Amino acid sequence: MTRPLLLSALLLAGLAAAGGSDAWAQSNGGARALAPGVKVEVAPAPGSGSAPAAGKVDETALRYYARIGDGERMEAEIARLRALDPGWEPPKDLFAPQPTATGVDETPFWNLMSAGKVAEARAAIAEQRRKSPSWQPSDKLLQELELAESAGRIRSASDTKRWQEVVDAAAAQPEAVACNRLDNAWRLAEAYAELKQTDRAFDTYKTIVTTCPKAKERRDTIFKASRHLSPERLRELSALGATANPATGEDYSAVRSAEAELETGRLLERLGNAKPGALSAGDLSRVQGIVRDKQDADGAIALGWYFQKQKNFAEAQSWFTQANEWTPSDKAAEGLVLAYNGLGDKAQARAAAAPWKGKSSRIDQALKAVDPPRGPSGPGGGRSAPQGPSELDRALARHDFAACISIIRGTIARSGPTASLLQQRGWCLLELKRPSEAEAAFAEAQTLAAREPAREPAKGGASAAGAAAGKAGSRSPAASGLPQTATPAQENAYGQAIARLATGDVTGLTRDLPRANLTATQRAEIRASLMATEAGRALEDKRYNDVLRLLDARKELEPEPRNLGIVRGWALYNLMRFDEAYVQFKSIDDRLSTEESREGLSTAWKTIYHDW
Repeated sequence: MTRPLLLSALLLAGLAAAGGSDAWAQSNGGARALAPGVKVEVAPAPGSGSAPAAGKVDETALRYYARIGDGERMEAEIARLRALDPGWEPPKDLFAPQPTATGVDETPFWNLMSAGKVAEARAAIAEQRRKSPSWQPSDKLLQELELAESAGRIRSASDTKRWQEVVDAAAAQPEAVACNRLDNAWRLAEAYAELKQTDRAFDTYKTIVTTCPKAKERRDTIFKASRHLSPERLRELSALGATANPATGEDYSAVRSAEAELETGRLLERLGNAKPGALSAGDLSRVQGIVRDKQDADGAIALGWYFQKQKNFAEAQSWFTQANEWTPSDKAAEGLVLAYNGLGDKAQARAAAAPWKGKSSRIDQALKAVDPPRGPSGPGGGRSAPQGPSELDRALARHDFAACISIIRGTIARSGPTASLLQQRGWCLLELKRPSEAEAAFAEAQTLAAREPAREPAKGGASAAGAAAGKAGSRSPAASGLPQTATPAQENAYGQAIARLATGDVTGLTRDLPRANLTATQRAEIRASLMATEAGRALEDKRYNDVLRLLDARKELEPEPRNLGIVRGWALYNLMRFDEAYVQFKSIDDRLSTEESREGLSTAWKTIYHDW
């Protein structure tokens, strides 16, 4: 695996601000402001002013990094020492053992600090001084210890939301919020934002993206800032991060795209509930461009439904087709069936459904809009179904589940209840996150189905199982791929199982599943959903090996969706399989970057390189 390089140890204050035009970064003798009220000392630039006499720099940390083989930190320390003394060169015996005059080896203290055991390091130093009264710890050891303690105070105050204490701790030890301790700088900016000092938060983020040289540092800062800054200020921040003080060998294209990715994420979230015309032409153009660039099937499906709701069936069909080409799925095919139907091309709708017909309940439901069922078991309760899609079919086609409930209520008031109507009501209630009512609807449908004349069994799972995607997890054909025949009783039993799962009755459902009247396909889907739920509980209980065992077993039944991929990443991380966790989070983040994927990626990366 190619790992990202370790953060440079250059201090925020040791680098010039963009073009020297930042009025907020006021010079004050040998200091520069990281943010208002927080200043750090600036090392003299090579060839300017006075510098320490050659041979006077403290090489303790450099020798420690060399001894433990931390090449990135060693390189950063060499750069820092050269900035302090331009005439200094790394010692030729850098990798040779260096006994101290008093015979005290400081390696154990450095090891404790590297492991984050700062209090233990302080105690060990005190114990050593008690044993060797004449010994004095090196200045560099004490300096790093103080920095580690300051960084700990910043993190502790931040974790407990004591925002003013974060600011005070940073002001007392500015080097604790430098580029080589970037997480602390982010925490300082967050503290300003939480204290409603938005300008100071912006200035802190601005300092980072104009002085920290690494493109990844700047990109991650844009994502951090997105929680606290307006879109306008984010655009300004992104522009600065992509252009200010470019470092040799760094590619800032990711910085340029960070703000666009964030905006795309916001727009995709809005697409699902957007009313016709709610998004501007510019917004749509941006989100469409990035979805195409990333070949993001989920984004394409979201766009497809946006246009489907506007009855722009041609554009919807185009996006559903694109999603199906990038990542074939019954979700993409469902949209394609309904878009073709909206265009009046029933032959194409049936062709789009063909690979999934009898295997996916969402496709079987979509086909009802193409070829509405007729006969006494139809939604009219004894009447022949209309020649075209009914009002209920149209509501389902546009995923208007509140209208579904209203239409069914009116139909029952006029004509009385039927098993089919009550079953459909159950699926719509599940989509509206009312699982207890849904379970009751399926139970009532089961009772009515037993009284109604027998009818031809349906293919696949429940008639509108696609509407139950909420708590039940993503749907796909069973491992066998063979069509399964579901009786009305099985359809209702399946609906009740989904409802119980949504209410959290995992134990009872697991107990009853072997005896449940379900098809093999339905049973496989419920098992997959149960394992996903149990994996989430195992993660909460810190049973990380159980998480992986459950997720591996689930993958035998269905492909692993994004949210469970995140769960897998955290299980790997907590088992200290950091490289595997990093690869897992990165694969998800590369597909579509979200706050969850970025958090996992950043945490794994920092752990691998001890960059806290």
